Amino acid sequence: MLEIGKNDDRFLLRFGLHFKVLMFITLTTIMNNSFISSEGTIGRVTFILSLVLLVAIATAISYAADYYFTHPDYFMHGHFGTLGVFFAIVTSLICIMIGLMQMLKRLRDIGKGAYLTLLMLVPGVNAVFLLYTCVAPSKQI
Repeated sequence: MLEIGKNDDRFLLRFGLHFKVLMFITLTTIMNNSFISSEGTIGRVTFILSLVLLVAIATAISYAADYYFTHPDYFMHGHFGTLGVFFAIVTSLICIMIGLMQMLKRLRDIGKGAYLTLLMLVPGVNAVFLLYTCVAPSKQI
């Protein structure tokens, strides 16, 4: 029979506390480095690659949804084409939000304020601002 003494109880208590702290640190690190988080910084190349990936994901899902819901051989003989448009819009909005999170990381990396993401709402200025965030050098610490 296995008997647990006071020392073993203390060990298990310490191990449990250390395990909880380790899990908190691990989850915090994962969230800070996550694709959908706005915490941390991101370099130029990673920013550009993430934008290309987001555009590719949005395009592929939008095309697949439109094709699936409008093609006569698939869902309900193609009578629900508006569902394809709905999925395309939802996917695009999700990708835009993730792109804005990536832009917040990039702005933090170049030493600018987060309020500059509002420039993405101004037509014409948004393209120039996106180009600027792609080519601006990182802030030296």
